[in-house]
Amino acid sequence: MNKNKNSKIALASISALALALGTATGAAMAAPGSNSGFYLSGDLGQSRNNLSSPTSPAVAIDKRGTVYGISGGYQFNPHFATELSVQRLGTHGIGSSEAKTTAYSLDAIGRLPVNDKFSVYGRLGASHLDRKFSGIQAQDSHRVGFKLGLGAEYALDKNWSLRTELTRYNKAPVVSTYGEHLNTWTAGVKYSF
Repeated sequence: MNKNKNSKIALASISALALALGTATGAAMAAPGSNSGFYLSGDLGQSRNNLSSPTSPAVAIDKRGTVYGISGGYQFNPHFATELSVQRLGTHGIGSSEAKTTAYSLDAIGRLPVNDKFSVYGRLGASHLDRKFSGIQAQDSHRVGFKLGLGAEYALDKNWSLRTELTRYNKAPVVSTYGEHLNTWTAGVKYSF
């Protein structure tokens, strides 16, 4: 009799635990993009550098470049994440000279979910900016600067999201009249594990 009573209690405890886990899992899956965990993303877009011609009359300048990069991060909760990224910020030119810039960044991201599919976010971080020059008397150079961004994310399901972002990189290495600020607009895809 005592053995039968203990079996019923154990069975009831296991059933209650299974019900609680199932409810928690269902609630987590009902809010795509809000789960905590690791994620990867890839982005593509355009950059603009604040450069100018060093001569008058002006030589040809190319302020725009193609941006692409990859990121990996960890979402601690629906409102906060950290992210590591490598971004190629494009090639910009003055006359026959060029500068190619790459950014290695560590960022904090604050998210504001608008509903279960859509959220906006802000980014604050630090970037190590490497710049390689060609066609100009300059050594390749690097500097560390702040990075600011504002973006939006749309969850397609519990794993896949689309995102777009405007970002400002500060303190790029400067030679001649190459500017130290780079602004980017990117669009990409994110996969949450």
